[in-house]
Amino acid sequence: MLYKEIYRLKRVDNNDFPAIKELFWKVFKKKVSLHYLQNKYNTSYVGVNYICSIAYCDKIPVAFYGAVPQKFKNNEREIFVAHACDSYTLPSHQRKGLHNALAKFAYEIMKENDMKYVYAFHSANTYRSTKKLGWKEHENLQRFHVKVNTLPIGKVLNKLRWNHLYDVFFKQKVSQEAIEKLNKEHTEKYQIQFTNDFINYKNSFKSHHCVELEGCVFWLKIQAIIHVGKFYAPSAEALQKAMKKLKRKAFFLGITEFLFQVDVDSTMAAQLQTITAPKESWLVGYLDFDPEIDLKDFIFTYSDLDTF
Repeated sequence: MLYKEIYRLKRVDNNDFPAIKELFWKVFKKKVSLHYLQNKYNTSYVGVNYICSIAYCDKIPVAFYGAVPQKFKNNEREIFVAHACDSYTLPSHQRKGLHNALAKFAYEIMKENDMKYVYAFHSANTYRSTKKLGWKEHENLQRFHVKVNTLPIGKVLNKLRWNHLYDVFFKQKVSQEAIEKLNKEHTEKYQIQFTNDFINYKNSFKSHHCVELEGCVFWLKIQAIIHVGKFYAPSAEALQKAMKKLKRKAFFLGITEFLFQVDVDSTMAAQLQTITAPKESWLVGYLDFDPEIDLKDFIFTYSDLDTF
């Protein structure tokens, strides 16, 4: 597709990832590996791949709109949704409507693949840009910070990119029993199901660990601090006991904080409020392609985030 007779807009395929990597470097002056990008956008495990769009001026990549398909499920039905996660344009090609053109091009790809809506965890920039595209507002997630008074060794290891050392102290394998527990809550609402395929996909570009304590299950990643993507606790009391043990472990490993980001209507939020007070986190924004979809029927978690 031609845009303004200058730009060629196309659906991303595997051959475009070197161009996406180049564009990322030019815009952010940060390096990202080809392996990371290819694995992040290789969502073949859900049966749909590459719902992203890219713009070229001649043969030079100038703008990218990234999204990943996700499969949400309740106890009756399974549907596809799209998580919009990356958008960047070379400074010299900004203010030409490229972002909106690429977004609308990607939305058509999403609709062709039966996506029911596209959503994002808003930053200030994405909030402004999506307003022009007719996006709606859902609710803010809640974030809970559980502090650990210890030496910040974890931050040093993260800077040195030695996070793999935590593999010695935390297991990576998620048992079938743990998977069943992580899927146990709110089965009447749509949410991403924890499966071996989902876990393998996430582990293909980030390292995660599973902790089972006091009947609770925590699925997490460690980058300076412990980020908990999702957890299950049979009760608030069990969560409190498990967190005491986890904090003890974090103390000896030099990890200064646990961060939870959860849906305000989730059991996780209610249980965490018995430990610490919440703060407001990302606003969930969305654009629906199916008028019957109501986001009140969905539960979002930190592990839904594209970079988790």
